[in-house]
Amino acid sequence: GVEIALAMELIEASFRAGGRLLYVGAGSSGRLGVLDAAECPPTFGTPPEMVVGIIAGGAPALLKSVEGAEDDPNAGIAEMDSRRVGPNDTVVGIAASGTTPFVRAALGRAQALGARTVFL
Repeated sequence: GVEIALAMELIEASFRAGGRLLYVGAGSSGRLGVLDAAECPPTFGTPPEMVVGIIAGGAPALLKSVEGAEDDPNAGIAEMDSRRVGPNDTVVGIAASGTTPFVRAALGRAQALGARTVFL
């Protein structure tokens, strides 16, 4: 309820500032983020770079499990750095367990870079 409304406010603030929404996840959680990001341009007419899905293990992980990818915190940090995450962005971490190292490290790095963060 209230938490979802607050998350929506953070994302709206990012969009108004010209920033992005970046989903970060591993496995099925990551696939859901990529799916939502892929649906935004045709459904809402957003530019593809406005909503971005990031999955541990990269594109190969969309089709099959990339063993160990979710346990690599350095990869999560590198994703935030390579995408130049900053204060205008909101990064939403999606992790069923709540402990996925890739996602937690990405969120920590995003916060350090000044981005808004949400953890689902």
